[in-house]
Amino acid sequence: MRLLAALCFYAALGASCSSGGSGTTPVPPVNPPPAVERPAFDADRAFADLEAQCDFGPRIPGSEAHAQCLAWLQQQLADHGATVITQEFSSSTGLSAEVYDFTNVAGLFAADAAGPPLLLGAHWDSRARADHDPAPALRNQPVLGANDGASGVAVLLEIARALQVRAPDRPIMIAFFDAEDQGDTGSRLPNAGWILGSQYMADNWPNELPWPEEMILLDLVGGDEVHNPRVGTPLNSDDRFELLMERNSLQQAPDLVDRIWTIAEGLGHEAFVRTQGQTIIDDHIPFLNAGVEAIDIIEFVPPEWHTTDDTPEHCSPNSLLQVGDTVLEFIYGD
Repeated sequence: MRLLAALCFYAALGASCSSGGSGTTPVPPVNPPPAVERPAFDADRAFADLEAQCDFGPRIPGSEAHAQCLAWLQQQLADHGATVITQEFSSSTGLSAEVYDFTNVAGLFAADAAGPPLLLGAHWDSRARADHDPAPALRNQPVLGANDGASGVAVLLEIARALQVRAPDRPIMIAFFDAEDQGDTGSRLPNAGWILGSQYMADNWPNELPWPEEMILLDLVGGDEVHNPRVGTPLNSDDRFELLMERNSLQQAPDLVDRIWTIAEGLGHEAFVRTQGQTIIDDHIPFLNAGVEAIDIIEFVPPEWHTTDDTPEHCSPNSLLQVGDTVLEFIYGD
């Protein structure tokens, strides 16, 4: 580009001198290359990633499906240009005294960009026990976790593709937390055995990375709006896909909540409702407790939650679109 500009300059100078004039002809400006537009969120591709995770089977501790999905996630992040980071740890769970091996897997994008990273997170495990299933005989069965697990991961994998197409102006860490969904009310573990992976990451943040200032967690973001008579409709709820403002997020990170909901409203995504929701123990809590401005984008509680009906047929690409499109606009346009 510099060589072209120099040639244009000397050509113009020569033309001016040969004409005998006393001035020089202005050099026409060299237009910079057009900026890459904000990548669109491909909901169908995200839904295919949701299905791909479910094809492994329930990603429960110690299972072959868990090991296979872990390898797949690592490969997906690497294929999308991320620096892949893994954290291995062992723990019992709220559902079992047995000690299992767990792995958080994360991808760092735009590592050389200025500023602290934005942390985007979702849990990738699925629950080992369908304890909310309406059929008592099924309550010890594992949950496939299409919505509760795979949906958040699917949205973030599609965002990872966008980050590869157009680099963000700050570092972004996409983190897939293990062992979020193995808790139980009667457990004596911290947080009743929930959110083990995110707590481990908050306690063992990679030394080479600055501490994040903001975090957006995605959980249960793929539900549909079709009535499922087998599981019914939760009390004080309906079959609409709605994202209320999770109470911890709203109380401790109100500015970030407002920014996200304002973006969603501007994009016409009606699932984002300006109503305070429940207080939820989820993977944003360890980071909130550590001083990060962290929020949880979550539908709670969808009809298929912790039942054997948490399958792709009860999920919707449109729900993934509303969430993914909003987060992409936050990254590139906020």
